[in-house]
Amino acid sequence: MGGGGKRGKSSEMPTLGVSVYGSDMGVIKTRRKALSASSTGTWRQCPMRFRLIYIDGHQEPPTQATTRGTLVHAVLEHLYDLPAAERTVEQALQMIAPNRERLYAQDRQFDALFETEAERAKWDREVERLVTQYFQVENPQRLEPHARELFLEASTESGILMRGFVDRIDRAPSGATRVVDYKTGKSPQPRFMDDKLAQLNFYALLLRQSGRGIPQRMQLVFLADGRVLTLDPKAEDVEYFARSIETLWEEIKSAIETEVFPVRTGPLCNWCQVRQYCPAKGDSPHAMNVEGAKAMMGVQQTPPPKMF
Repeated sequence: MGGGGKRGKSSEMPTLGVSVYGSDMGVIKTRRKALSASSTGTWRQCPMRFRLIYIDGHQEPPTQATTRGTLVHAVLEHLYDLPAAERTVEQALQMIAPNRERLYAQDRQFDALFETEAERAKWDREVERLVTQYFQVENPQRLEPHARELFLEASTESGILMRGFVDRIDRAPSGATRVVDYKTGKSPQPRFMDDKLAQLNFYALLLRQSGRGIPQRMQLVFLADGRVLTLDPKAEDVEYFARSIETLWEEIKSAIETEVFPVRTGPLCNWCQVRQYCPAKGDSPHAMNVEGAKAMMGVQQTPPPKMF
């Protein structure tokens, strides 16, 4: 679910399609594109940025923050592989090094993120601080997750495909469920709260549409400052959000059909990793990627008629 650095997932990929391979090593199909919590948030933030990433295919390069988020998420996921009594701060800190090595093996550009050894050492210390901070927020020895890193994919009633990963789902003996998402950044200022609530509502809707029901509680755990944002979604609120997704998708379709993607400038532009392609710099915008637009339009497909 994003924010302050997060691991990359297929649901967030800005590529024009994800190739799926079979045992004969031939391409079987290209995964249909879908809306995610990240992509819908990007649209609300800046439609042009959405186009550059999710239609034109300009991938945002990894940063120290996003890579740090990937590593912390991996540690917290694998922490629950251990027996409850062994889920200690010391064990978690020992898990950083092997997970970091796996991260490096997957992307040899990892070292290029750091100009000096001192910078790398500072990054390492921040990872350790975030992992340690987690134990100030929750006691993993008292938790037995029902699911971790759960991949979800479902369509709205009108056929809009949604996709995403849930960090953790807890289930009480009563059957009540809680969704927990880790954020390695700080808790948001009030003016950015709506974006975080939209992420939670997106996953509440995705869980509902996938047949898992609406969770009783959803939480964003902000490890940088140890705060927790809690939402207890109600059925009517999730339905209202479902209608907002329909409206958002109509906006995306209209932008593709007219090739008009508004640019919303502001302080966040300084943090945009694709700003070199943005017409806000004064350059003429390049043509929209036609194949990318076609793939994006495939997000919505007419659902089959219901059988009674």
